[in-house]
Amino acid sequence: MAEDERRRLEYDRAVALFAELTDIRFKLLALVPTLSGAAVALLHAGEAPVELLAVGLLGLAATLGVLVYELRNSEIRRAAGARIGAVESGVIGRPLIENRAKGAARLLHVIPLEQSIGLALVYGAALAGWGYLVSWGALAAAHAGHSRQIGIVVGAVWGVLVVFEVLRLDAGE
Repeated sequence: MAEDERRRLEYDRAVALFAELTDIRFKLLALVPTLSGAAVALLHAGEAPVELLAVGLLGLAATLGVLVYELRNSEIRRAAGARIGAVESGVIGRPLIENRAKGAARLLHVIPLEQSIGLALVYGAALAGWGYLVSWGALAAAHAGHSRQIGIVVGAVWGVLVVFEVLRLDAGE
């Protein structure tokens, strides 16, 4: 097989893999917050604590599983993107799409337009919701006072921790 043909096959496969992983990410980012938000919205103060705990643990485990899958796909996607750039640099002298300069566009002049931030915010919010249900259910089962309010705080703190952890991991650290 000629070098040009081998390089073209490698490039085509890397582009296809990158596109597949991007499609999976898009679908997961649509599905995860929808299911999490619906579950949190449908459960209310009259629910049995064990029900809150069970639904919360199920959702928490499933969402963590999807997040682990997504973060591993992020590693593969980064590697495929780097390989695409390297092949393009070898063929046309530069990557087809250049990296944006630091300090580029920001949402509300604050949030940089980066995929890792979007990923972190979506999973942070989803896992905050599940953390809220688990905390609320566990505290209510233990007959703790203000279990719902404390659950909100615990869920929010958990969500913020998840945001920072996803940012760290998605950056490739």
